[in-house]
Amino acid sequence: MIETIVIVTIITASALYWVRRLVPASQGIFWRGSADMLRAVHAPRALRERATQRAQRADKLPSGCGACTKCGDGGGCH
Repeated sequence: MIETIVIVTIITASALYWVRRLVPASQGIFWRGSADMLRAVHAPRALRERATQRAQRADKLPSGCGACTKCGDGGGCH
């Protein structure tokens, strides 16, 4: 049972990492969902506010290659 929990946790963390890297726009959706879920379970106010701030910040991320600053300059991210 413990092994299953560890493996599921590792796979979930990996999936979230790669989704975040490959689809930066999904961050806003994730953080908005997290803020809504935290509000529904009556989580501490500081935690809810942090998730809401991250959702707002994720909406302002530049588009392109995951906020890459050298995208198209012949180097950098890729």
